Amino acid sequence: MKKPLRDYEAFLMGLKPALFDSSNCVTFQKVSHLYKHYPCVTEGIHLHEEADFFLFFQTEQMKEEFLMKLATVNHLSPEFHELLGITLGYPPLAAKYFAECRRLEEVEKRINEYEELFKRKVSFVYSGIRCNGHVNDLVENSVWIWERYYIEDEPFKIGMIEDNIVRFYEVKPYDFDELERVKQRKLDLITKEQM
Repeated sequence: MKKPLRDYEAFLMGLKPALFDSSNCVTFQKVSHLYKHYPCVTEGIHLHEEADFFLFFQTEQMKEEFLMKLATVNHLSPEFHELLGITLGYPPLAAKYFAECRRLEEVEKRINEYEELFKRKVSFVYSGIRCNGHVNDLVENSVWIWERYYIEDEPFKIGMIEDNIVRFYEVKPYDFDELERVKQRKLDLITKEQM
């Protein structure tokens, strides 16, 4: 079975609009020399103080547009995370879902609501994109990803937690019947958990 593209591979191929990495990542240490000609942001994007963070862009214009938007959000706020997700090429609904999880968990401290929302998480792995979204948005997020990052024979995987492990389901692009089966599987797991 073919391994999915890594995020840095998709970025270097010009598929991903931006690449976010940190100095404590082993992969970054091995391939960072490949990024020397790409526009980069290092200020105002760190997720923690234990590493240096880098946000590389395909073009200088993309970098400048990001910096203008970054100036309008508070660092590490849900809006910051949504902006980062969209900048990295994630589906807008997936970025919004992640931001809402952050809002409930960290900003508003509404842990029960966060846990309910988190139960509905599915993961997407395709063409260097690795993100999470709400199960109700599974079809929309999948189509969004396929329309932007389609590569023939690239495995598209949807992950979900089953019995305390992450299980991935492979779906062929635009196989809506299989998407619906995977979505229903997740909904059935949620129902089973609530019993």
